[in-house]
Amino acid sequence: MAEDELRERLAELEQQIADLHRGVSVAARADGANVVASGPGTIADAMKLVLSEMRREVPYDSCSVQELRGSRLVIVGGVGFAHLDVIVGESFELDNIDIPNGEVIYRRRPLLVSDTEQYRAFRRGLHVGSGIRSWLGVPLLAGDSVLGMLALDKAESDFYSQEHMRQAMEYASLLGRAMLRGRSDDAAQTA
Repeated sequence: MAEDELRERLAELEQQIADLHRGVSVAARADGANVVASGPGTIADAMKLVLSEMRREVPYDSCSVQELRGSRLVIVGGVGFAHLDVIVGESFELDNIDIPNGEVIYRRRPLLVSDTEQYRAFRRGLHVGSGIRSWLGVPLLAGDSVLGMLALDKAESDFYSQEHMRQAMEYASLLGRAMLRGRSDDAAQTA
């Protein structure tokens, strides 16, 4: 997608997310993705919109949304997993050197892993049998806040490019702002 087209689509998504916050029903474009998300309705709906649209520009076999909670990343949504409902709620310690997730959070920038064989966690636990070979971790940023990250997976090694990383950052930024706004809205409602 050309830069102007990407900016235009991101602006449309931003408007759709604003509509969600105002209580207007918005549908994601049909791409066959079954996005599962937990959390308040507007945040879950924003995840669905962003992940569905991002998949058109940054292909992935699976993608998880991981929210930063203290020193852990907790899976709060995603798409492309055989049993996503089972992994929502699973968490990863930031300081675990067997996975690259902590690097994304600490450095506050995307990390492209062309072959996951270098990380032991991709051969154990939740990742067993998933066939992930390429991985792209993208921080969810909103202003000065790091809210978590997106983890995009492909079964093909050396799949992701610098252009994929740049585009994923645009979508992650949009989702980060939506999450921050959703948190603010929730805090205002409970106050």
